[in-house]
Amino acid sequence: MAVTRHRIVSVRSAVAAVAAAAALCVVADGSAAAVAPARPVASAPEVTVPARDSFTQPALDTLDEVVRGDFDAVWARFDTALRGQVSPEALRKSWDAYQLEFGRYLSHGEPRQTVVAAGTVVSVPLRMAKQPGEFRVTFDKDGRLGGLWFLRAGVPLS
Repeated sequence: MAVTRHRIVSVRSAVAAVAAAAALCVVADGSAAAVAPARPVASAPEVTVPARDSFTQPALDTLDEVVRGDFDAVWARFDTALRGQVSPEALRKSWDAYQLEFGRYLSHGEPRQTVVAAGTVVSVPLRMAKQPGEFRVTFDKDGRLGGLWFLRAGVPLS
């Protein structure tokens, strides 16, 4: 079963990637490309930590900025590498494409925080008009966003 994954990096054809229910990489030029989901890192076991830890609120703040359409504020949270790969406009296009498939955003559930080799991942269940989804961000050690995904509900960390 294919997994819909919208990762903020680069875009070639957002509509085709969403329709194909494959991974979506967002690119700075606003195009999108379907990519295979990343594989889990075997040498770095996942450790779930309580949601009260330090990255839960920044993740919810980022989600709020996405929902409000303040993509400049979201872009300002990106680490240097991600800023060089995606523009606020490309992020907007990815969110718009996600809402076309999942419906408009209605609300979110309780965040879950997990520590992996790449940093701290916060997953937030989304209640969307057509079907459930998930918002996921990865924070580096400096608290910058190294990844941002709009996913189907229940996609495992990879």
